[in-house]
Amino acid sequence: MKQSEKWKRGLPYVGNKGQKAEKIIDILPAGNRLIDVFGGGGSISLTAASSGKWNTVVYNDRRKTVVNLLKALIEDSPHFDLLKYVYMDRETFCNWRDNMPDSLERTLVLTVWSFGNGWKSYLWGKKVEKEKLQLTRALFWGDTGTHLDGLYSYAKNDTSISGKYQAFKKWRLAEMGISYHRVQDRIEQLERLKQLEQLEQLERLKQLKYSVHDYRSLDVKSSDVVYCDPPYVGTGESYDGFDADVFQDWLANCPAKQIYISEYTQLPHTEVAFILGKKASFKAKGKRSDELLLKYVKY
Repeated sequence: MKQSEKWKRGLPYVGNKGQKAEKIIDILPAGNRLIDVFGGGGSISLTAASSGKWNTVVYNDRRKTVVNLLKALIEDSPHFDLLKYVYMDRETFCNWRDNMPDSLERTLVLTVWSFGNGWKSYLWGKKVEKEKLQLTRALFWGDTGTHLDGLYSYAKNDTSISGKYQAFKKWRLAEMGISYHRVQDRIEQLERLKQLEQLEQLERLKQLKYSVHDYRSLDVKSSDVVYCDPPYVGTGESYDGFDADVFQDWLANCPAKQIYISEYTQLPHTEVAFILGKKASFKAKGKRSDELLLKYVKY
């Protein structure tokens, strides 16, 4: 994906379909309205809205602050100064997680600074936390008292996260005697924030509508194209008490004629529309299954 199009990935979010979104949107049939039932970070909805295949794209997720955060970033209302979130240690993250009420700011912090975007644990382990934060301090403030502070002069004239990130990439790593890849993985949170910064620079996507309903409460029409990315069977991922059997009942009674589902295993009453391949993930252990795009078949 081109750097200029990474905004389509939406929020960094567990299970995000950013790697597969373009292919999924290519396969889904065109129509008047697409409903992204379990919208998550919004990659499917944003890619769909930019494709022109539907007059309306409904981005739905029952987590209200997730939906409202994406909406706020796209519409720049309220405005977020993302530079406030470039540096966060473990203690501050845990305070946001454990003691702060649900809010757009808390959602942003937990999304950007959690391991695997899962909102639970801090992005880095205790043994490497200081080392990784040190590069961010050098890049933005140049006050670490180490040789890394030389990076500050490359970025001090840039006021955006994207600009500072580009300055980092131009930094003469060879002269510093540091491997590019060794340093690159220290600023993972900046890549996530740069992605959010792109959302703030978008013109409003007029096709995109925002919804915060439980999937069972959605008003689905027979003409709608429905896409579902539920918790995958057997993966251990939870979704606020999601019940696979209840979901099957909903599918059977959903009035839409075009229903597509992402899964690792083929579900009852479905056919495989496309094999999306294996998902690249640093969280995965052992052999990974192919992701499937299933079409629900009503008899």
